[in-house]
Amino acid sequence: MQRSLFESIPEEPSETLDDIYGEILEKAKVLFPDRIFIFGAGNEHARVVLIGESPSHPDDVEGRPFSGPAGELLMKMIASIGLSRDECYFTNTVKFNSQGDEITAKTIEFFTPYLFREITAIGPEFVVSMGNTPTRALLGTKKPISQLRGEVYEVAGIPLIPIFNAAYLLRDPTKKKEAWDDLKKIREFLK
Repeated sequence: MQRSLFESIPEEPSETLDDIYGEILEKAKVLFPDRIFIFGAGNEHARVVLIGESPSHPDDVEGRPFSGPAGELLMKMIASIGLSRDECYFTNTVKFNSQGDEITAKTIEFFTPYLFREITAIGPEFVVSMGNTPTRALLGTKKPISQLRGEVYEVAGIPLIPIFNAAYLLRDPTKKKEAWDDLKKIREFLK
C-alpha cells in the first residue's frame, strides 16, 4: 500500500483556547462556585508556555495571570534570557485564586487534563513549569520542585523544564542563583 504524500504533515490542533476555556468555565462554575476564573494570556502561537500554580489577588484585580510583584519578577526573568512577553503564553494549573490547602488533589485532577489541552492547542517549542503544582501535575510525580528543577523532561511530546516559581523567589531570594542556572538552560535550548 502506497503512503500518502501528506501523511507526515502534522494536524492543526482541533480545538482553540476559547473552546477549552469555555468548557472549563461551564464545568468549573458548578464545582467551584463563587470563584473568579483567570485564564491564560499571551501569544496563542507562543514559542514558550509558562505555567504557574494559580492566580493571585493582583491577577483577580487585573483579570490576567502574573499581574503582581511575582509577575513583574517573571517578566524580568524571561527578558534576561532574551524572551519577550509576546513570544510567551502564560497560564496557571488551577484557574482561580487558591493557596495551600485549597489546592486539593481533586482540584488538580479537574484542571490537569485542560492544562494538557492548552499546551496542545498552543503547540509551543518549550514548556516551563514554575513550582510544585504544575510540575507534579504535568509529570505525574510527587517529587518536590527542588529535586526536579533544572532538568529537561517531556510533556505531550514537548520539552519541559521545571523552575522555581517567581513568588517563591520573592519569599526566598537565596534561590535566585539556582533559578538563574535554570533560565540559562532554557536560553540555550531555545537558541
